[in-house]
Amino acid sequence: MKKKKYILLNSQYFPNLEYFVLIKNSSKILVNIDELYKKRTFRNRCVILGSNGKINLSVPVITSTTSRMLKDIRIDYSENWFKIHLRSLQTSYGKSPFFSFYKDYIFDYLNKRHNFLIDLNHDLLTLICKFLNLKKSFEYIDEKSLKCYGFDDFRKIVNPKFECSSRKIYNPYRYKHVFGKDFVPNLSIMDLLFSEGPNSLKVINNSDSF
Repeated sequence: MKKKKYILLNSQYFPNLEYFVLIKNSSKILVNIDELYKKRTFRNRCVILGSNGKINLSVPVITSTTSRMLKDIRIDYSENWFKIHLRSLQTSYGKSPFFSFYKDYIFDYLNKRHNFLIDLNHDLLTLICKFLNLKKSFEYIDEKSLKCYGFDDFRKIVNPKFECSSRKIYNPYRYKHVFGKDFVPNLSIMDLLFSEGPNSLKVINNSDSF
């Protein structure tokens, strides 16, 4: 993919590989904090792979009666979702080559009890970029400030409603999963990290569609 200067992306929870192909091809990533929060998107969920196939992990949220803007979306801790996520990751990846190397960092971040979804997503994304040695600049800006930039908008393009093959951004480069003989493309970045460790960025580079 031709390197883009600025791109606009959604804030996402443990994003998929397509998301990281976009990041690595951009010099600056913009996130609009004023955008409306929408259900059934990657903003609060990710997909990992277990012994019986794909598993959806979702962060429950509290939508405000006065604002549905992303910046105002709080995480709902009335459910023990983070314990479910930790247990699912342990069950799915406990035997993977690099799980023990990354798990404490990731588990510590999940246990911080962030109040807002956007803060949790940002901290996790920053952590993952460090793991990948991706030195990228993220800017969280309001709708008014967006008008000052020229950018490519991928917010509606990276969407769970459509297969990634239809977007021609991510061209799956196979790596070995913990479970199953068939390769499953475009899972959460955690699947790649736990499976490939330091080799993860190479897989992302080889998954570039252009």
